[in-house]
Amino acid sequence: MLHLAVALLVLATPPAVTPTAVTPAPAPATQQQSPAATTEATAPKPFQVDLIELGFDAASQIPVNPHERDRARVQEIAATTALSIGMKTRSMAFANQIANWRKGVVYGDLAIDAAKGGRTEAVATFSRLARTAIANAQQWQSDRVLSKLAQAQVWRGQEAEAIELEKKFGEAEKGKVAAVMAARPGVDFDAALLEADRAVATGNFELTANALAICAQLAGRKDIDEARWSRIMELNARAKGKVAREIHIRSYLGLADARIARGESAAALTLVDAAKALRDEVRWAPEAELPITADIARRIAGAGDRAAGLAELEKGLASFVANQDGVADIFRAGALCPAAEAFAALGEQSRALEVYRLAVEAGALNPNARPRAEDLAQTTASLARAAIEPDAAMWKRLREIRAGLVEPW
Repeated sequence: MLHLAVALLVLATPPAVTPTAVTPAPAPATQQQSPAATTEATAPKPFQVDLIELGFDAASQIPVNPHERDRARVQEIAATTALSIGMKTRSMAFANQIANWRKGVVYGDLAIDAAKGGRTEAVATFSRLARTAIANAQQWQSDRVLSKLAQAQVWRGQEAEAIELEKKFGEAEKGKVAAVMAARPGVDFDAALLEADRAVATGNFELTANALAICAQLAGRKDIDEARWSRIMELNARAKGKVAREIHIRSYLGLADARIARGESAAALTLVDAAKALRDEVRWAPEAELPITADIARRIAGAGDRAAGLAELEKGLASFVANQDGVADIFRAGALCPAAEAFAALGEQSRALEVYRLAVEAGALNPNARPRAEDLAQTTASLARAAIEPDAAMWKRLREIRAGLVEPW
């Protein structure tokens, strides 16, 4: 097993799936924040609280038997979203109601949040609760939770404790700890890039994905210069074909975030163009393409060309709508919500609400209640994240869908 000081140079995180998100080192403002990135200054609005409550309630209607995994997965989404918008107390309460190992995921995020806030006793409490939740979990499930606890120790400055925890989980999860550490000033930048380069040279999927994620974190550091940028760009280019295309696209978008944070718009747009080229080389399922296009549009706008960002987003949405008959109803809302969030991020609140209407209706199509409950929980979470308040008609429709969650599941 590699010592953490070496492992952090080559390991990073797979994408969230929708991606479980890594809790990264401080990110540019244009990046979507992870659940544990909340600060006390983030005060949820009453409608956001109502949305999260409605979504968790919908998720909790799903019968434990035989749907425990699906129920817990969407309960986790509601709980981590609650934390991300400042609903810490409710996030804790929600976690306590999750029946399986995903309870530990939420407690892990709460531990990270507490570590960032310097609340040492709370870190210990949440860590203990997280460990209890994974007592009977599978290895990969335990790994995901223990990785979060190790990240919390890094945020506390307790790297020795993180090293001990790291010994208990596999490489894919170690990368999440490494991503937190990569942005720390004490990490040798040049050595990290060299080891990342070696990782890409192996052609190993996980090592390559990890190397790209580490580079994205290194790019956010203050001590980067153009020579180092060139090395990172060259490494990203050589990763083509060695990692899933979506991961590769998002690695370029992460680098664009770093450029945007520096006010380097032209350089950021070059990176966005690289991401677009990767997207456009292949044919995507409509439900896979729209979320990627939404992320690209956000970066274009973030780099200063709001009109072009909106045009990209509208084009992507129009393509999805034109082809949605070929998309299974269970996937439609999940594709539309990222587009709605992007409209909100670009300041187009009314347009965002229009797209959310499409998502709400798409999520209500399935004859079975379980998929409807899942879509309702995820759509309300998205509305809360985007801070888009439903109008009276949408509230009525959301509550009608919730009331209709009855057999067959």
